[in-house]
Amino acid sequence: MSRIRIYLETKIIKDQKILLNSDHIHYIKNVMRKKNGEIIMAFDRKSEWKCILLLEEKISIKPIKKLRSNFYVPDVWVCFSLVKKKNVNYLVEKISEIGVKKILPLTTEYSEKKGFNVNRLKKISIEAIEQSNSIEIPDITQVQSIENLLKNWDVDRMIFFCDETGGKKIFDSKDIFNQYQKYALFIGPIGGWSLNDRKLFNDLKIHKFSLGENILKADTAAIYALSCFRALIE
Repeated sequence: MSRIRIYLETKIIKDQKILLNSDHIHYIKNVMRKKNGEIIMAFDRKSEWKCILLLEEKISIKPIKKLRSNFYVPDVWVCFSLVKKKNVNYLVEKISEIGVKKILPLTTEYSEKKGFNVNRLKKISIEAIEQSNSIEIPDITQVQSIENLLKNWDVDRMIFFCDETGGKKIFDSKDIFNQYQKYALFIGPIGGWSLNDRKLFNDLKIHKFSLGENILKADTAAIYALSCFRALIE
């Protein structure tokens, strides 16, 4: 039997019915064909609950048992230069599955300049979390320029700069990771970082990393780099 998990913006409280929105109703009734009284899982930003499905005049769920809370995800941001829409969608989906605190799409000198629907990216991220067994929904910011992001940078958040021109290998740098509590992973655009982009980091403390000999697409680079980060941090 398929295990259904849905994310709710509403805070979940034991025995208090929660009305479902149209998307959840369609998924539960028409896609998964669940019946009245069946069990589904629901989670908010703090905890996951076992719930009874109530197919009444207004379709709702009733939380009956808390399953877990305080799900741990390291304080890692992924800051990436915009690429094509389908690649951005895939990037957001996969790094959400892996686990990340914040996702920051950026415009850089060589990035795509087309607008992106951030609400669509949030929906992709939530669906990925529902499937992945996590309960940590990452924040996804509006698109901003890399200049604006770095202007008032928190110096306690260490920058790990993925550099296609070379640098230390990630798995040779475990000692560096242990020195910090907050991290930001920067992924460049197709064609790499421009000279002007690189100059923006001159006054900041950063660690440069190589992702290996192969030339990776931006979405592949983000997924690979975050996976390595999570392995090292944990």
